[in-house]
Order: sequence, then structure tokens, then C-alpha cells
Amino acid sequence: MRNPNLRLDDLVARGKKGREETKLMNVKVPANVLTRIDKVAASLGATKTEVVIAILNEGLETAEDELKGWKPPPKAVIPQARRCVVKGCDRERVAKGLCATHYQAQRRAQQAA
Repeated sequence: MRNPNLRLDDLVARGKKGREETKLMNVKVPANVLTRIDKVAASLGATKTEVVIAILNEGLETAEDELKGWKPPPKAVIPQARRCVVKGCDRERVAKGLCATHYQAQRRAQQAA
């Protein structure tokens, strides 16, 4: 079983411990990136798959560190006077007192009739 926590440093140290469970993903990679991955794999004596896994793991780790403590911005509160007239809908009015979703639904219903 391959190591799912593989890092580039692990490839440099070359401490293979076996195979891990894998899942096939069909991903398009730009040719210039693939060429660079080939060069790194050749210089480390690793497979392209191992290099890609290591790069993804390091990138994910960096992203997780960057996003620690991040919270989405608060949802904008729309005043009652500007809300859709459909019961239970809190979206902003666009036309005829309806939000975009309900307005389009009304238009479709009229066109079908």
C-alpha cells in the first residue's frame, strides 16, 4: 500500500514502505507541467504518480494552513421591504415583487399555458 501522506522530502529520502489504495482519476495536465513532473520524477528516482501525490499533499497542507480560522463573510440581511413576496423566500426582489427564481418560474408557467 502506498503512503497517502507522501511528501517530496519522502521521495528524496526514498523510504518506500509499500503500496497504498489508489483511485483512478482522469485529469488533464498541461504539457509543460507534465514535462516538469517527468523531470522531477526522473531526478528523484520516483514515479510520476508519487511526485503528483507528494505535490498535492504539500499544496493541500499549505492551503489548510492558510485557511485556518477563515470564516465566510456574513450573509447580507435584506430588509423586509426588498424581499420576495413568496412566503418563506428571503431573496431580494428583482421584478414584480419576486426574486429572480420565482419571477422566472412565473414566466415559464405563463408561457406553458
